[in-house]
Amino acid sequence: MKAIIENFIEKDFNETLSDIKKILQIKTVKDLPTKDAPFGEGLKKGLEEVLAMAKRLGFKTKNLDNYIGYAEIGSGDEYIAILGHIDVVPAGDESKWKVLPFSGEIVGNEIVSRGALDNKAPIISALHAMYCLKELELTGRKKIRVVFGTNEESGDEDIKYYLKKEKPPKYAFTPDGRFPVVFSEKGIYTFRYSEIIDLENTTVLELLGGEKSNVIPEKCSCKIKLENSEKLVKEIEKLESRSRYKFKFVIKEDYIDLECFGVSAHASSPQKGINPIIGMFALLNQILNENDSLKNLSKFISNFIGEKYDGSGLGINMKSLETGDLTLSVGIVKLNQSNVEIKMNIRYPQGITEKFLDKTLEKKAKENGIKFLKDNHNPPLYFDRDSILVKSLQKSYLDVTGRDEKPVALGGGTYAKLMPNTVAFGPNFVEYRGNPHGINESIDIDMLKQGMIIYALGVLELLKN
Repeated sequence: MKAIIENFIEKDFNETLSDIKKILQIKTVKDLPTKDAPFGEGLKKGLEEVLAMAKRLGFKTKNLDNYIGYAEIGSGDEYIAILGHIDVVPAGDESKWKVLPFSGEIVGNEIVSRGALDNKAPIISALHAMYCLKELELTGRKKIRVVFGTNEESGDEDIKYYLKKEKPPKYAFTPDGRFPVVFSEKGIYTFRYSEIIDLENTTVLELLGGEKSNVIPEKCSCKIKLENSEKLVKEIEKLESRSRYKFKFVIKEDYIDLECFGVSAHASSPQKGINPIIGMFALLNQILNENDSLKNLSKFISNFIGEKYDGSGLGINMKSLETGDLTLSVGIVKLNQSNVEIKMNIRYPQGITEKFLDKTLEKKAKENGIKFLKDNHNPPLYFDRDSILVKSLQKSYLDVTGRDEKPVALGGGTYAKLMPNTVAFGPNFVEYRGNPHGINESIDIDMLKQGMIIYALGVLELLKN
């Protein structure tokens, strides 16, 4: 059976790559909603494109009002599902990419593009893996769905909408994690700290950094009234000499245009990046006088958050050998007309409660004259390693790779937290670094192909139960 599936996938692989390139070339970043495009025209176009692909391959398709859509084969009340998402985070500074980030280009043996790993290429490859099962008539007419979400990176409205219209799957997986099976995911908690700012009593004219709470940005920009440029230059030199932050500044007639540069990373692994928002606040804390209305927040961020990626500065740190330690990252900062806000992202293991985070984060804010605002929360996910879902997928992974590895836990959040009976499964192996959410995001082509075989066999295992 494995050899037959391998042979079919090999023959169809050029078509798989062609369909992947088509969807990678559509800029599916969340945008302002329109009448029939809840997440913007780019995502509507992307969803229509993937459903057209599926229809061409002989699947029945359904578009749920451009929130989400699916391709289906077989019949019956119960179904096995593969869930992925076609929305992506912004590309960042395109000049730093090897190729244009929405080109879908192949460089060496990798597809380099925004969405190559997270998550367009994996879900299209899964569609073609199910096409293989359909054409080989291996499913016994049982129902299989490939679901295409459009709001994974900036919310969960797509899955909520799906569950209002459709029953959940009997078993499902999402190719949006890593191999082998992800039996546990950390909880995700996003919040903001905010402070009212008297713009007449601060030397900071503008402060802006980041676009998404789940991405460490590449840079943070700031405009400061020109008072003592020599002091500023000295403080920049001191900070650069003892840290990884890099600054660039231009002295204008009555202000200084300042930028802090870092290294982008996923919020689940903030230690892999360099956060320029933290770097900018470290500098502001050094140069602002005590009467500046932005001084208090600068001091708070520097003292209690800083590079304490484990949340220890806020009193929320927790270690877990099984599922990984708590992490904290800052994703967005913005100075508005009346206040400044910073948005943060926490990934936490079992053992901490939502109530504890609410209470501790608000208490720390009040103690320092800061306002706490809670945004979103998804609790941790945990599956028994001996469950049918985990064991079936583990078997397909072992059968294809020969790698007898135990199920893993991840800090990243996937649809598995939102859709019942679902785990993350693939697409990459532990040794592969595809840099999701970062510059030159990529996926190895051989790994992609091997994943398709694993997915086909995994679904066949699940259909037995």
